[in-house]
Amino acid sequence: MAKKKYNSANGKRPPYKNVKKPAPAMDSESRELEAISDAELEKELSTDLIPDEIVKEAPVSAPAEEVAAPVVEAKASVKGGSLSERWSRFRLTSWWRLWISIPFVIVAVAIIVFGVFAGQSGTFEGGINIGIDFKGGTIITTKLGADAVENDYDTYFEIIESAINDESIADDVIAYASENGLSSTLTHNVVIPVVNYTQTSGSGEDMAIVFKIDNISSAFDNDANDITRYRNELILEKISADVNAHFAENGMDARVYVNEDITSEYIGASASSRLLMLGGIALAVAIAVILIYVIIRFEVWSGLAAVIALIHDVVIMFCVTIIFRIQVNAAFVSAIITIVAYSINNTIVIFDRVRENNKIAQKLSDNRAALSQTNILRPLVDRSVRETTLRNFNSTITTLVMILLFSVIGTSSVREFGVPVIAGLIGGFYSSMFLSPSLYILMKEANEKNKARRAAKKAAAKPVKA
Repeated sequence: MAKKKYNSANGKRPPYKNVKKPAPAMDSESRELEAISDAELEKELSTDLIPDEIVKEAPVSAPAEEVAAPVVEAKASVKGGSLSERWSRFRLTSWWRLWISIPFVIVAVAIIVFGVFAGQSGTFEGGINIGIDFKGGTIITTKLGADAVENDYDTYFEIIESAINDESIADDVIAYASENGLSSTLTHNVVIPVVNYTQTSGSGEDMAIVFKIDNISSAFDNDANDITRYRNELILEKISADVNAHFAENGMDARVYVNEDITSEYIGASASSRLLMLGGIALAVAIAVILIYVIIRFEVWSGLAAVIALIHDVVIMFCVTIIFRIQVNAAFVSAIITIVAYSINNTIVIFDRVRENNKIAQKLSDNRAALSQTNILRPLVDRSVRETTLRNFNSTITTLVMILLFSVIGTSSVREFGVPVIAGLIGGFYSSMFLSPSLYILMKEANEKNKARRAAKKAAAKPVKA
């Protein structure tokens, strides 16, 4: 029987039940989930379960051959395959003890190296190569003669280092302090001189030599400043005399012009302490803001895992500077801030993929009672890490190559920044790919166990009705 068509002429309106309302618009994620069948969802996550989990989560009523088949297939697939195939089956979070142990080994080595150098110097500061940015001192850039060439770098370095550590200068400074009635404790610990070569402004031919001298410790800052300035003048005179005598033997004009300083910058002890304090505050604020953002964007356990990974990166950078005697200065603080910002980017990418895969997992757990969220958490995180490995590796290696090139061909100030960044890039990749996912799993599972324990206690406390 044909349906009667609506005609506006008869004055009757069609019943509302026959009027179809348009379906609400779905976002791209909802359409993607809607298009995936239950069988595809099951295959998506269940293939990531290890054989023991497949056996444990198989329905009790399932035939024996249905339970044994996936186990045999899984065991056979683990043994063979290419490197990429093996990586696709690698259970990363199962090795969490190894990922957590490696940083502790590095820290232990750094502590041993620190103890050795601190014991040799007899001071706590001797275990760390602290630069004058934090210790205080003087940076002097002075003009060299026209015959100075880069091939004489080692010669300049040896002459400057010898002049700075000359005992006669220390004796003269002590005599100066006694004559002026200054109560000071003099030390002979100085930073390794830094020799750079730059074009002198306006000449294009002459070269400059840069060296750094640390402060003399004192009970009174003002007294120490006077003594330090006097010592620096003596050192500069000795350097000029030694360099000029060395090159005069070869008839070369590579002398140091004592009275033609290009720049001379003095850093007091109070200024260096303030710089260190501001660097620590900046780092603490950055980590706190990152923690708040990750908690809001993802969840508490993601935020805690990300912050612990960032602290790991900073600790590893500091350990590398101790082990390889890299100078800790203002450039090092800049390197830490750079790595904190760079490393959290890789970590967020992984947690974002975990969240996307979790949407699939939630629908899978709704359609298959045998798989709960707790049961699929580890394979879900493993899968998310594997899916982001190539992206994080490519971004890290490209940055690493550029920083490495700048550190090799750059000046000493560039290397002071580049070497800690290289250590931080490697440590950041490690913490993002291996450490933070493992910590996330451990904290998440511990929280679920605590919830289950509290629920069991609450259920046991309820009175049983007769």
